[in-house]
Amino acid sequence: MSTERDIRTSERFKHLVSELNAAIDTMRQEPDDGRSWSWEDEHVAGLNLADAAEALILALPSDTWPASWFKEKPMPAPRQLSAYEERLVKELLVYLDR
Repeated sequence: MSTERDIRTSERFKHLVSELNAAIDTMRQEPDDGRSWSWEDEHVAGLNLADAAEALILALPSDTWPASWFKEKPMPAPRQLSAYEERLVKELLVYLDR
């Protein structure tokens, strides 16, 4: 039984890797001569790539990824703006409100 499960899992990994490869190939395609990709085409290709990568990552056993990859790094507190920076921000807001 374990062997059957291992084969199914292996086949699933192969399938997910092939989907990821297809998404990568799509992202690397050049548009037809004299044409450029639309923003929507690029966006959809990027989403497909992200979805394929996520599906593969989630299918792999959790011990594949070191726990340290998922620990949040402490962010330093934002520093206070200097008086000069505050003045620039106020001037920019006044300018944008015109």
